[in-house]
Amino acid sequence: MKRFIALCLIGATVVTVAACSKAESASAPAGPIKMLYLKRGEGTNDPYVVKHFEKKGYTVIDMADNVFKSENVKGYNVVYVSPTVNSSRIDAQLKQSAVPVVYAKPQVAGISQLTGLLDYNELSAAKTVQIKDSKHPLAAGLKDQVAVYKNEGKIGYALPGKEATTIATVPGDDKKAVVFGYEKGVKNLGNEPVPARQVFFYLSAGEEMNQTDDGFKLLDAAIEWAAKNGSK
Repeated sequence: MKRFIALCLIGATVVTVAACSKAESASAPAGPIKMLYLKRGEGTNDPYVVKHFEKKGYTVIDMADNVFKSENVKGYNVVYVSPTVNSSRIDAQLKQSAVPVVYAKPQVAGISQLTGLLDYNELSAAKTVQIKDSKHPLAAGLKDQVAVYKNEGKIGYALPGKEATTIATVPGDDKKAVVFGYEKGVKNLGNEPVPARQVFFYLSAGEEMNQTDDGFKLLDAAIEWAAKNGSK
């Protein structure tokens, strides 16, 4: 009888471990990150950013905003919304996305209720940001003031909701966040649970080639944290 009980307990443990492994694999990508890169058509700096992501080992599929539909996110680990997109074409299609999203387009972030519809803007001549939570993975190990641009340029910012985690702000103004994230399950500004991790990122259209190495470290951290979607 004791031997029978022991065998039952071992079996139950194996089933539990298998179930946990399956749950983790559903949240975090098992292999290279597969990214859906949403952009405007041609004539932008998007190929420069795509090439950067590909060098990181990501599988990147780019898609023009005028053909995008919400069902296109299926099968990807993360969606990146380029600052070049036409926000009216994306609209609220990503708000309830089960796939994590990184927004570099403030208007789309506002429509998706990461921030208020009028609670975003951009600095016209800036090159540094202030890291506020250096221990968070989104900070990429950086701290204090960080030069994210080689030369002064446009840096986007927004006012995050109370359940967002602010990672970096405009120097001297903690209310204006340039990088912030929503963990899966917390509530957005519409008091709705966020279905997957979502990140706001400061990069403005035309500044892609102005990014420093530290700027790209922050961008890579945004993609990687989002893609894990709740896994450590």
